[in-house]
Amino acid sequence: MAKENQSFIENSEQVFEETLSRVELWFNKNQKIIAGIAVGIVVVIGAFLAYRFLYQQPRDKSASEAMFAAERYFDMDSLDIALNGDGVHLGFLDVIDNFGGTDAANLSHYYVGIINLKKGNYSEAIDQLKRFKSNELIVTPLALSAIGDAYAELGDEDEALAYYKKSIKSHPNDIVTPAVLMKIIILNDKNGNYKSALDYCRRLQENYTQSQHAREIDKYIAMFEAKLQ
Repeated sequence: MAKENQSFIENSEQVFEETLSRVELWFNKNQKIIAGIAVGIVVVIGAFLAYRFLYQQPRDKSASEAMFAAERYFDMDSLDIALNGDGVHLGFLDVIDNFGGTDAANLSHYYVGIINLKKGNYSEAIDQLKRFKSNELIVTPLALSAIGDAYAELGDEDEALAYYKKSIKSHPNDIVTPAVLMKIIILNDKNGNYKSALDYCRRLQENYTQSQHAREIDKYIAMFEAKLQ
């Protein structure tokens, strides 16, 4: 038994040594290729870091600073100036044109969409809001709800309902979701879908008890229950 173990160990050592020799031989034959790959990786990483810290971050900062005045005009409801600038400061459209690919340009699509929604330019509102890409807790469901509003104004209630549903699924929260649920309820009521409207009423009542809409939902529940009798 001892001899068999000794033989096994010797064979294993021999296999290991042969494998190591083959690895060393392959490495020696391919040193230039390996070195080239390593240099390539270093170059790619270096280029990425340079782009991120020397180009993208300063550009993001400049874009955010440029958008600041437009946001103030938006808050003041000076929509045309917020959109096009005041001759000194850039508007949201300028930020999109001059700083494409930045977070500020992306957010500007949201603002431009909302401005067009307020101005009654519903197709343009939809186009701009769909260009806005975000996974943020509040703004994302707001943008989806606004697309629904624009479709509703255009008379496309199926698309409106689809986007309202996307809104409440994206990031359910106590700030946006109850209001969007009410939009779904009202749209279902308008179309005679009382059972669906009632289901959403109960969903609002159960999940968003602290919202203003929940405090008023009992009358809607009673109304739809009466309509379904």
